[in-house]
Amino acid sequence: MDESDKDPELTDGDDTPEKSIPEHSDEPVSMYPLIPDGEESEIEYGDIGFREEEAPNTFQDPYAAEYPLSPIEVQPTSSPSVHPRDLPPWYEDEYYDDREWERIPPRLNTAIRFAIFASVIIIIGFITYNFVRGWVDDQLDPPGELGAELVIEIPQGATTDDIARILAENDVVANSTVFRYYLRYKNASDFQAGEYAFQMNSAVWDARESLERGPIEIVEERFFVTIPEGLTLQEMKNILLQQVSSFDPSELELAINSSQTPAVLGEEWLGLIREGIYFPETYDVAEDSLEDEQSFLNRMVAQFDVVANEVKLADLSIALGLNPYQILIVASLIEEEAKTEGDRGKIARVIYNRLDLGMPLGIDATIVYALEGDRQLSQSDLEVDSPYNTRIYAGLPPSPIAAPGKLSLQAALNPELGDWLYYVRTDEFGPGSHTFATTNQEFQQAVQICIERDLGCG
Repeated sequence: MDESDKDPELTDGDDTPEKSIPEHSDEPVSMYPLIPDGEESEIEYGDIGFREEEAPNTFQDPYAAEYPLSPIEVQPTSSPSVHPRDLPPWYEDEYYDDREWERIPPRLNTAIRFAIFASVIIIIGFITYNFVRGWVDDQLDPPGELGAELVIEIPQGATTDDIARILAENDVVANSTVFRYYLRYKNASDFQAGEYAFQMNSAVWDARESLERGPIEIVEERFFVTIPEGLTLQEMKNILLQQVSSFDPSELELAINSSQTPAVLGEEWLGLIREGIYFPETYDVAEDSLEDEQSFLNRMVAQFDVVANEVKLADLSIALGLNPYQILIVASLIEEEAKTEGDRGKIARVIYNRLDLGMPLGIDATIVYALEGDRQLSQSDLEVDSPYNTRIYAGLPPSPIAAPGKLSLQAALNPELGDWLYYVRTDEFGPGSHTFATTNQEFQQAVQICIERDLGCG
């Protein structure tokens, strides 16, 4: 391209060659021309020329309309404060230092926040762990020195839970629940009944060792007193007086009236009739306790609570719609009526079916109890006016009629399924077995078998 082809608007008539600006340069481009050192020659800005000393006080920014500036307040006693955001992006000042501006620290990133949160959780978990561990250690091995030695009797049939409770009540171990779980962890169970030597404020492992060593040797002579199932209170007194010659009849009667009562029976039991609350079992009796009637009877009551807890008397009675004392009455009826183990659950079902229908139970054993004798009932006996006559009065009798054993309690709490309303002894399924019937016709047929075999139905 020759010079004639140049755009006339791009030339100002001066022969001075125009300085070209590199298209790509790393150096910042300034709107102000550079002045060589020692030269104060005239500076040319297009067609307008003036010397530096003649420069006007204000500069007309050609880009002011495109980049309007915010008003700046000038303090007379300080240097102008101009924020970089108020300057146009093309502005450069060789005297500006961004280090003079206050820097706002950046927000913590996610990793740092997570690290702080995790640290807090770890610290809290560590504190909680140490607290719980310290508490458990105190329950396993209580602080302080060992206490006094004492002898504690573990009753017959006591479970691991019962043993843990007994030791905690006597301050041998600190916590019954912790000791119970410790024994389960060590697979320690099936401890013998008897008297054990312990020390108060013992560690759980020391108490376990005492149990594993077994009962202590009894130097004094011991006796065994057996109370069979199905005895009335009067029959039990006679057995005790026969087997324990040191018992006084008047003292025994006084002990019965003032003895403890089973805790499992609750408030529903009036406590007026003590029939059936002394659990039938064989008791190991030390010689020094043979003259203590009250202690022996309390032991029998405590054994009742032990067995009642084993069969879950308090819990299962609720499902049957009865209280524990009523279950005890049902169990006493089963104890007197059942001759074989297989009949206990069926007899329980007949009792509950009749109670649901409002039918009299018709159990002659209650009449025998009312007459205070064990004999063949006559027709007049069957018509005796007594709340214990279940041929006349519907519902349960006022109290148990005997002391039931564990099997009868279990049958009363777990009756078999069936719609039977009648039963009679026929020995069809073995000596003492009963035939169960749903209708009266089936029952009368079974009664004829009972009569033919002379089993007490005639």
